Amino acid sequence: MNEERIEELEGAASLYAFLSSVFLTLPDKEFLDSLASLDPEPTESAGYNAIVAYARDIAGQDHEEALMELARDRARLMRGANNEGMEPPYESLYVKAGTQSNIMNGSINRFFADAGFAKSSEVKDAPEQLGVEINFAATLMQHEAVALREDDAESAGYWREMRERFREQHLGRWAHAYAKAMHEHANTKFYQGVALLIEEAV
Repeated sequence: MNEERIEELEGAASLYAFLSSVFLTLPDKEFLDSLASLDPEPTESAGYNAIVAYARDIAGQDHEEALMELARDRARLMRGANNEGMEPPYESLYVKAGTQSNIMNGSINRFFADAGFAKSSEVKDAPEQLGVEINFAATLMQHEAVALREDDAESAGYWREMRERFREQHLGRWAHAYAKAMHEHANTKFYQGVALLIEEAV
């Protein structure tokens, strides 16, 4: 039973790590190469299938051209560089009006402190940015999986309960709304697929 749960957690953590990287790092040639190596067989995941379709569409295309197209779409979707009124992926922009960003970040930082989590020094985004929040959730999944491997039910329960509280108080409150807007406004199948993956995963 534990082994199945561990595999489930590790698979979800890998997906979350991928989604986090999409928000926290710029796509490069190596990233495009990794997309080209994806299994082309259709799956039950509409998000995965859209990303595979994107990889198929750009096969043989000049890397620089593809990266420029992704960079433009990313700036529109994640940096607010658009005329459509779509907000960038920060929690305080998607939860109920009146929530202050500094209060939001303070609450998230308390979760980080309780988990011994620290952002990479290379990540300049605020704690409430979607990629940072997803990365934190992935870390909690990894901690739970490690505890289960060590047959430490108490620690596994601690990490699971923290992840559930974080989802209820933060990630689960707004990720769906952002993903819906992202899917509606994305110009590339890649970011449309990412939006669907967020909805499927979070």
